[in-house]
Amino acid sequence: MSSYFVYADNHFDSGFDQGVKTASTLQNTAVDAIKHFKPEQTINHYSANPKETTYQNNPDTMKADAVISRNADSVGKGIMQGMDDRKNQFNYTIDPNSTAIKNIKKNGDDVYDVVTSEFSDCTKQTSCTTKYEEHRCEESPKSSYQYCRTTLNIDLVPKQIDAHYALTVHINTKYHDYAGALINVVDGRVIDSGPHDASVSLSGRLPANLDCHGLQGTVIKVNSRNPNTYIDTMNYPSCSSGSNLNVHVSNTKRRGIVDIDMQIDITSSHIVQEPQDRWVDECAALRSASICAFKDEHCTGPQSTRNIQGIPVTRECWEKEAQYQCGGGASTLACQAYRDQGCEQINSVCQNKSDGGCSLYQQTFRCPTKQCTDVGVICNGQTYCLTGDCIKQQKQADPDFQKGVTGLSVVNEASKSYAQNPGAQFPIFSGQVKTCNRDLLGFANCCADSGWGFDLHLAQCDNEAKELGKAKENSLTVYIDSNDDCVLGLCSHKKRYCVFPSKLARIVQEQGRHEQLHIPFGNFDQPDCRGITPGEFARLNLSQVDFSEIYAEISQKAQFENQDHLNQRIKDKMSVWSEGKAPHG
Repeated sequence: MSSYFVYADNHFDSGFDQGVKTASTLQNTAVDAIKHFKPEQTINHYSANPKETTYQNNPDTMKADAVISRNADSVGKGIMQGMDDRKNQFNYTIDPNSTAIKNIKKNGDDVYDVVTSEFSDCTKQTSCTTKYEEHRCEESPKSSYQYCRTTLNIDLVPKQIDAHYALTVHINTKYHDYAGALINVVDGRVIDSGPHDASVSLSGRLPANLDCHGLQGTVIKVNSRNPNTYIDTMNYPSCSSGSNLNVHVSNTKRRGIVDIDMQIDITSSHIVQEPQDRWVDECAALRSASICAFKDEHCTGPQSTRNIQGIPVTRECWEKEAQYQCGGGASTLACQAYRDQGCEQINSVCQNKSDGGCSLYQQTFRCPTKQCTDVGVICNGQTYCLTGDCIKQQKQADPDFQKGVTGLSVVNEASKSYAQNPGAQFPIFSGQVKTCNRDLLGFANCCADSGWGFDLHLAQCDNEAKELGKAKENSLTVYIDSNDDCVLGLCSHKKRYCVFPSKLARIVQEQGRHEQLHIPFGNFDQPDCRGITPGEFARLNLSQVDFSEIYAEISQKAQFENQDHLNQRIKDKMSVWSEGKAPHG
């Protein structure tokens, strides 16, 4: 905005109101003294009803008393004698019907009407002062794009896997009622057996690479051709016994023989970590919000294989990003009543910031309140003060002031942007592409929306990410897109933004270029942060753009000259004038 917008009115109002208030206080002291004055306690021979009150209804009596007084008083006699002695030197007459006499009489009647509160054709005169009160409210922007993610997490769930292996051991003897054997269950070799007439064989095998931990054995079935044959001991394969099965049987009937088949189940149990998908949904709030509408969703973490605690896991998509357009609800108009009253917005603070910008603002307004009191009356064009304060001070609230000043600021800043880039294809409010990185292992989040300069983890971020972080805190960014960058199973999450030179430029880009002209900001691989052409700018309807976020900043910029500077300029000009020189500026 140009320097010709000098906005020191608020400072003048404050000083002027204080001066009037002080003067009124001093003057009211005198007025109160007069109102409570008791003449009978101060004036000698005071009478509330002197005989002169009869003159009002009988002027002739006043004339007669005046003649008597004149003739009886020595001073009066002297004056009359002097006039008689000099009457020949004067030739004048007083016409009671003259205009001058009529005006004097009329003014006297008006004064009487005022004093006795019989206003007749008089009108009241008021004095008004303006005070200010601050009010706060919360509101959402008219329309904003909000982004959210659903991220795939892999949980490793322990699961026991059992493998069953069937073995059959056959033992018989010709002469003895007992027998024993040590058998390798991997290759079927009988390592040892006895007595000498014992015959041992094994059907079935265990894998050579079978983990010896967690091996368990169970005899499933015993088939004996001699019903008196029993298993005395059975030692199954284990890590301590190796891959060997040790068995001993006997026949309880003396001089019986052994003839037995034993069916054995060897169970190998081991724990595996089974990948289980778990989607972390950050879109629930936007999905359920009545003022938000789903616009688009796309995969930002494409198919890849990731190493999860030593286990390779492949998925088609690891992360999805959704876009919602929010706004237009009741909270959009939460502060409109203050604007309609002509209140000045003096502050705006974002309460809910995200990649999509700000979805909730706390606005602060400075609202004028006019207070008026009756200070006098006007009779036939003449002012009569009742309290001595007949100054009229009024301030008319203007609800469109900030809109008008903001519109001028937009045009002014657009013209400066064009002047700085006269040869560019898109010269107005052009932006820059900036990228940040979020380490998925959590060591550093260089895409943080806040906390720059305080979080020690951010010190390791590159300069581009640091510049982007500061731009986010100053509300200069528009989110474009994100993507995952994976190398050997280790991934980082990258985001891209458009960074614009000012908050005003960012608002025009979002609500003008994107929403009115429908020119998108591209995607991660092909971002588009271009400026606006003069022709495109001319097509924008600035009245449809919500500038409430920057009303306070625009008003502050409009106050180029502070009160001290203004007062000094006035003193300088008065000094020049007092010296008889013509003021100039």
